[in-house]
Amino acid sequence: MAISATPAASATPTTVRTAVLDLLRAFGMTTIFGNPGSTELPLFLDFPDDFRYILGLQESVLVGMADGYAQATRNAAFVNLHSAAGVGHAMGSIFTAHKNRTPMVITAGQQARSILPFEPFLFSAQATELPKPYVKWSCEPARAEDVPLAIARGYYIAMQPPRGPVLISIPADDWARPCEPVLPRTVSTESRVQPDLLAQIGAALDASRRPAFVVGAAVDRDGAWDDVVRLAERHQAAVWVAPMSGRCGFPEDHPLFAGFLPAMRGKIVGLLTGHDLVFALGAAAFTYHVEGFGPHAPPGAKVVQLIDDPNIAAWAPVGTAAVGSIRQGVADLLARPA
Repeated sequence: MAISATPAASATPTTVRTAVLDLLRAFGMTTIFGNPGSTELPLFLDFPDDFRYILGLQESVLVGMADGYAQATRNAAFVNLHSAAGVGHAMGSIFTAHKNRTPMVITAGQQARSILPFEPFLFSAQATELPKPYVKWSCEPARAEDVPLAIARGYYIAMQPPRGPVLISIPADDWARPCEPVLPRTVSTESRVQPDLLAQIGAALDASRRPAFVVGAAVDRDGAWDDVVRLAERHQAAVWVAPMSGRCGFPEDHPLFAGFLPAMRGKIVGLLTGHDLVFALGAAAFTYHVEGFGPHAPPGAKVVQLIDDPNIAAWAPVGTAAVGSIRQGVADLLARPA
């Protein structure tokens, strides 16, 4: 009876640290922003030469830097914060990233799993609850081996519309644990607008004699600037910038540029009075900062909206709302017969 030979011992097993760094390379996230403490240091053992670490002295500033970097590169930024204290320091900028719809994978250190039952110094008691509701998703993996999967899932969620930050809490002793490598996947980062709703918006634009566009940050965020200019020119629409817009969605020196709407219900209605169609484009309809009363839109004006965030579409008080990619939606509107 033949006896098969025992397979040779495999090479050095992949560690959580190696698996995560390989994933970050695949996702194009080789710049890390952070302010590490003792619970984050194991990530940097044998730190690879093709990565760079942007060190800062205060977490809120670092998250702000990462926010701008992610917007400029149109890819999620990777941020490394120190346990509960670091996340607490960063919360103001995490709130801003949430409002900016900025994709960001935030990792927060945690004390070693073996001492968590004894409430050690600087541990995070409810790590996944701390950043809510200003992250799209938060997780502290049940096992060290699940950390790379959590990083991958966090990246895909951060990059799906509406984009935004996520947080993964990682105990200090997880980084050296062996695990299975996690291969990157291709996951959709766009959704197309429902065709019949887009047709309704197109028909409303065709029928309008005096349309007004209210453009928001999602126009620039989705790379739709030039197409929005062409659409406004086709319909000779007055173009207003939405209240509290964090990015410029239309050239301010263009003849159709009408100005900036204040975050006040009555004043918005007053400025838009006389238009028979209001098209909220990549913007909420509308963002308010002070209490107001009366109608949300001018009398007799139809309101339509194209937005990448289903939550904004859900709370909009008036109008027809189409949800999906701003760039693709505007391109489809331009493809209609003039």
